[in-house]
Amino acid sequence: FYVTDASSNIDSAMSIVTVIDTLIPAISGCPTNISVSTDANSCGAVVTWIAPTAADNCMVDSLVSNFTSGSAFPLGVTTITYISYDPSMNTDTCSFTITVTDTEDPVISGTPTPIAVNNDAGNCSAIVNWTLPTAADNCTLDSLVSNFNSGDVFPVGTTTVTYIAY
Repeated sequence: FYVTDASSNIDSAMSIVTVIDTLIPAISGCPTNISVSTDANSCGAVVTWIAPTAADNCMVDSLVSNFTSGSAFPLGVTTITYISYDPSMNTDTCSFTITVTDTEDPVISGTPTPIAVNNDAGNCSAIVNWTLPTAADNCTLDSLVSNFNSGDVFPVGTTTVTYIAY
């Protein structure tokens, strides 16, 4: 600032003006929560979405996320977070979840064909043995159970043996 009086005397003073950006950037288009089934023969899923955008009164410095669209996600719930920064380090965030559910049934292989045996001598039953089937799953197989085991004693007649994979 300069000041001059009628006698042409001059004085000056300096002043600093600082403009502070306090407005946060705004994220728009944040995806809603996403639920998907596992990909075939996989215990996870590749998930895509349209990334949100950010705007600011000055400018957006960056829009970052902990995951990108097209990433592979494990079974369960994962939270995706986007953060927008402006040059003044003002921030805005948005979050959504991706839930991956296993809907693929396990597969039992090697189930024995029907077995016919004679009763054991002097008994009205027979001990019956067979090769146990196996089971596989796209995720972890918890158990393969049966209502009877190889080597059990079976009465005369027809008995159905059932295997269940979990």
